Amino acid sequence: MTLTTILPTLRASLPDPADPSSWPAHTSVTTDDVVVAGVSMLRLAELAGTPCVHTADGAPPRHRPGGWTPHEMSVAVVMVVRVRRPRTGAVLLELDATLPPGAVLDQVRLIGRISTAPAMPAHVVQRADRTPGGPFRRLPAPMPSDVRGGDVLCFPCVTALRHRDVVEPVRTALD
Repeated sequence: MTLTTILPTLRASLPDPADPSSWPAHTSVTTDDVVVAGVSMLRLAELAGTPCVHTADGAPPRHRPGGWTPHEMSVAVVMVVRVRRPRTGAVLLELDATLPPGAVLDQVRLIGRISTAPAMPAHVVQRADRTPGGPFRRLPAPMPSDVRGGDVLCFPCVTALRHRDVVEPVRTALD
């Protein structure tokens, strides 16, 4: 548990901590953005739209073993399309992207606005599975309780991604 979890009002002046080994090298976090190798993820989303990905070198381990070589990893930037708040349980989020394998969801971050609302559990509902009670993925990191449609989220992925890895497949009339 972090200080910003206990006192969410601190998020207005202090960014939530990020695990440096989960993010690409040269990643810095601010109160409302993540900057990877000099590239603002918020600005990337403004220019490229969501979903989008940014690939960079992975952070080296704290103690480099002999023969260690750098690898690529990515940061995915997605938008919350819809939020459902059941009377009990976690908030359900629909995203404009599919969650890629290798997504480090315990590091998901809200970017673009600062929320001082208390955190609560959240689940991601895959948009392709819109049936009631359909499959969902629990986010290991709680989200601010005031998360809403239009919010932008970003999270690291342990592998290098391409844009097509996060874009929802287009359904044709024959599907």
